[in-house]
Amino acid sequence: MPAMRLFTCFLQLLAGLALPAMPPQQWALSAGNGSSEVEVVPFQQVWGRSYCRALEKLVDVLSEYPDEVEYMFNPSCVSLLRCSGCCGDENLHCTPVETVNVTMQLLMIHSTGRPSYVELTFSQHIRCQCRPPLEDMKLERCGHTVPQR
Repeated sequence: MPAMRLFTCFLQLLAGLALPAMPPQQWALSAGNGSSEVEVVPFQQVWGRSYCRALEKLVDVLSEYPDEVEYMFNPSCVSLLRCSGCCGDENLHCTPVETVNVTMQLLMIHSTGRPSYVELTFSQHIRCQCRPPLEDMKLERCGHTVPQR
C-alpha cells in the first residue's frame, strides 16, 4: 500500500509540473467556432482542474453564523475561497492549511423589519493540501492505529 501511495504522489507531481497555466475561459470542451467536432480535454488538464485547491464558492451566511437565525441577511450568501477538489487517494481529504479572516458588510434585517448594516467575519481558505481526516490524525497522535478503509 505505501508503494501505491508513493506512485500516486509521483503521478500528481508529474501532472502538476506538466500543466500550463490556463485561465478558466479557455476550458471549454468545444472550439466554439461552429464546428461539430468536439475537442478532447487532455488528462493533465482534467487532473489539474480537479485537484485539491482553493476555489471560489458561495457560502450561506447562516451556515457560518447558525446562532443568528432570528435575522435575515442580504445577501444571504457570500463569495469565499474554500478548499475543494480531489486528492487521488480516498484516505485523504482536501483540507485548508492556511486561512485568513475576511470582514464583509451585510444588511441584517431584524424581526421588527428595521434593516441595519453589520460587519461579519468569515474564514477564507488560502492554501489547501490533501491530508488524512482530522479524526485519523488525532488517533495517530494518541498512539492508536487508524483502521484501513
